[in-house]
Amino acid sequence: MSKENRIKKWEKVRGKGKKNYILYYGIIGWGVTTGLLFFLIGEIFDHGLSLSQYFTGDWISLFSKGLVSFMVGGLLFGYITWGMNESYYHDKHIKNKL
Repeated sequence: MSKENRIKKWEKVRGKGKKNYILYYGIIGWGVTTGLLFFLIGEIFDHGLSLSQYFTGDWISLFSKGLVSFMVGGLLFGYITWGMNESYYHDKHIKNKL
């Protein structure tokens, strides 16, 4: 992606606000997705491709704990990547305008 395209995309995303970014890119985009994949991959390693075994035992508790943990991680991920994108934006766009 070119520098100009990256800046234009970031301007559009940042226009929706930091909270929106953290929610959609961090908590939902990274946290929920990663939590779901982590659970499914763990089930595949534990039970192979036997789908009937995936949802036995205490799977709801295991899934819930993992999902919440990854959502907290997603909160941190969103917060950190917001800062990184803002730094890039200010370094490459704002300083070049001055």
